[in-house]
Amino acid sequence: MRKIGLIAIDLDGTLLSSENNMRISERNVKALEKALGKGIKVAIITGRNYLSAKNVLENSGSDALKRVPLSLQNGSILVEGSTNKILKGYDLKKDVALAIMKDMKNNGVDIMVYDSIKRGISIFVEDKPYNRAIEIYLKNRIEIINHAKTVVKVKNLFNTIRFNPIQLATIDTEEKVDNLVEIITRKYNGVVKVQKTVSYLDDGSWWWFEVFNKSCSKSRGLKDICSIFNLSLEESAYIGDNYNDIEAMEVAGMSIAVDNAPEDIKRICDYVVASNNENGVAEAIEMILERNV
Repeated sequence: MRKIGLIAIDLDGTLLSSENNMRISERNVKALEKALGKGIKVAIITGRNYLSAKNVLENSGSDALKRVPLSLQNGSILVEGSTNKILKGYDLKKDVALAIMKDMKNNGVDIMVYDSIKRGISIFVEDKPYNRAIEIYLKNRIEIINHAKTVVKVKNLFNTIRFNPIQLATIDTEEKVDNLVEIITRKYNGVVKVQKTVSYLDDGSWWWFEVFNKSCSKSRGLKDICSIFNLSLEESAYIGDNYNDIEAMEVAGMSIAVDNAPEDIKRICDYVVASNNENGVAEAIEMILERNV
């Protein structure tokens, strides 16, 4: 195995603790800065959008971390950290998005539509009550990101979507999400990427259902980042915790799970480190630095 030249890290449930999902711990920050100081590239690969992920890096207090590249919304967008320039973008065609939105509505779930690649700021939702998980999610976005257009409430989503969105999503029970995964995968196989992941909102009983461009995944994000740094996948390490991390774990030269990851994810990884609440990322980086000597 070659020396590791790139460390790519998931945010929620991995780099960020369960107690504070907007600030990186001091130990993790120091470990990341040490890796950067040794010439190892660092990148964030997350399901979050630009404003949410960038806020985390801004809150780190580290100038070096503010400049690392960001692969956002599960590989949909690649942003150059120091200039904020969009290097890659993969969206959903409007007509496909509207058809899937109709299926989501017919199956009794609420719909969140994420802005176009060019703007990439807003989530569009209908102005009505939502389940507890979505209410928490939207409230957190408005309060934490503190941007007037973070959440845009409209009368009718179907009349509002006149652009190619980055992503469609809902948060609901596992039963409803499983049903949607089956329906959308069957109807749009090869047209879109469908994803189910655990939600960390509320009491942990909720699940994310997300739809992306068929090219999108965290492995796509990892490949794009390796490309801009002229590194092979074999020279990359990926640290994650959730089901949307699996594809990146499978292609990375080194796969690392934090201890709070589900057992089936830990089983496929090369290494398991401490949990997200116990600075597992710092432990992983220290291991990589020792191995690279």
